[in-house]
Amino acid sequence: MLKVSVIISTYNRSSYVCEAIDSVLRQDFKDFEIIVVDDGSTDATKEALSKYKNIRYIYQENKGRSEARNAGIKAARAEYVAFLDDDDIWLEGKLRKQVVFLDSHPEAGLVHTLSEVVDEGGNVLGKETEKRLNFYKRAIKIGYTYEGMSRLCSMFLSTVMLRKECFSQVGFFDGNIPAFEDWDFYLRFALKYKISLIPEILVKYKLHKKNTSSNEFIRGRVQTALKHLAMLGSLSCCRRAVVSFNFYMQLAETYYIASQHQNFRHYIFKAIRLRPLLLLRFMVMAHLLISFLPKKILKKYLNKIFPGSRDG
Repeated sequence: MLKVSVIISTYNRSSYVCEAIDSVLRQDFKDFEIIVVDDGSTDATKEALSKYKNIRYIYQENKGRSEARNAGIKAARAEYVAFLDDDDIWLEGKLRKQVVFLDSHPEAGLVHTLSEVVDEGGNVLGKETEKRLNFYKRAIKIGYTYEGMSRLCSMFLSTVMLRKECFSQVGFFDGNIPAFEDWDFYLRFALKYKISLIPEILVKYKLHKKNTSSNEFIRGRVQTALKHLAMLGSLSCCRRAVVSFNFYMQLAETYYIASQHQNFRHYIFKAIRLRPLLLLRFMVMAHLLISFLPKKILKKYLNKIFPGSRDG
């Protein structure tokens, strides 16, 4: 039996996907298969991939990246599954270190690694990487439990390896969520299995103009939070209160960023009802006050602070 199935979903990124595949082929661990699921690309992706004789190529009509990954999972033949986004890069030793970890930690269902941010030329972006590493530090402190990840999730799919058998209990990726679909998956995973971390940078996340749009992230974050708020009935009252508060805060923050202030107030007041002392936080009060400003005044205020900004 193969040890690892590497799943790469791609869509109209012929200029990036070969570099991703090459980073897998350079791994010092060789007991793997590469499954590339082309989600209906209309560019030169198929032609670009034709030079590889050692990959399994699956083409499907455009259904979104979740359904593309699901197709890859169903085709996977190995004990472990690892994901790689078509614009990211694995560093040397990534596969080997995760296989060794899962082999020696049977209690772990999933293990992920740290990642750094690079530009299109592969150059490390220092400020963005530092922000990401601080993000990881906070998440590690909070923990990779359901409660912890409802508050803060720091996993990126290109860093993840998990046991294929876990999909039978957790299910697949939700094709109805356009972005943050991996957050939804990790949350469901944490309800069933332990999540672990190798605290080492083993993946390069590429920042470029074709990254997922902020509108998709906003929509996906809202959908994920609302989905999990609707499925909390099986949790104890104490856990339900903690997780509900976390998702209310996620929704409030998302709607505030999107300048949807009525929705922001709706969810921040839900959070305050669970934790009244939230009103003592300066930033919460400041955001509440700002959210009541008339749109014309708010737009004028934002344009003074952030020239060129637009009120959503």
